[in-house]
Amino acid sequence: MKRHLFMLGLLFAVPTFAGSTTTQDASQGARRPPPFERKSPVQVLIDHRQDLALTDAQAASLTRIQTALDAKNAPVKQSLEALRPPAPPDRGTRQGTPSAQDQAAHEQARGLFQQLRTNDMAAYQEAEQVLTDAQKTQARTLLESERRSHGPGHGGRGGPPRGE
Repeated sequence: MKRHLFMLGLLFAVPTFAGSTTTQDASQGARRPPPFERKSPVQVLIDHRQDLALTDAQAASLTRIQTALDAKNAPVKQSLEALRPPAPPDRGTRQGTPSAQDQAAHEQARGLFQQLRTNDMAAYQEAEQVLTDAQKTQARTLLESERRSHGPGHGGRGGPPRGE
């Protein structure tokens, strides 16, 4: 059971707000979506309804759980969006230690990300109760695959961005 919870914890790990390096798409100048805009594990299950062979009743239950999760996470996501800097920081010109304001925003964002992870974990645990044992196994495989497809984030700490 502890291993299962540990793996789920890893699944829901989100890069820390200030630790992720946001980059711009040079050709379009568009910002990447923030990490808190990734699909919830419940939404991934809904998206794979046919793969999981969900019944109509199961799909309706998962949709209800996702709707409740969206409502619960909406104010948290708004708070995170308000903390996002208006443009990616130019890391080449910043020197010294972060300001007290930057550190406070980072700590606030960390708490908000933890709240999102906690909400996602609770919703997934509720969703698993709707699934059969075979569906649970398949769902965990789908979620692990989804997590791997996102990689460590936007380059992680010091690492190159994906695709480089």
